[in-house]
Amino acid sequence: MNDRNTKLDEMSKQLNENIIAVKGTLELVDTSVTEDDLHELLLKAIDRMDIIQKVSNDMVGALKNCFDKMSSMKP
Repeated sequence: MNDRNTKLDEMSKQLNENIIAVKGTLELVDTSVTEDDLHELLLKAIDRMDIIQKVSNDMVGALKNCFDKMSSMKP
């Protein structure tokens, strides 16, 4: 169980690091853009990355709970 939690925590950490890296890149592009339409699209992309980060954290938490329940049911 502890090994499983450690692996899930590592997966969550990797997901977050990659999402934060993409978000940072989009924020840098946003600061160098002058066209209004592109600017709005980049802001929407950044918002979506925030949502993806939250959902992935929730998903990993739910998986962790499922695994914990499965482990507690084993004889």
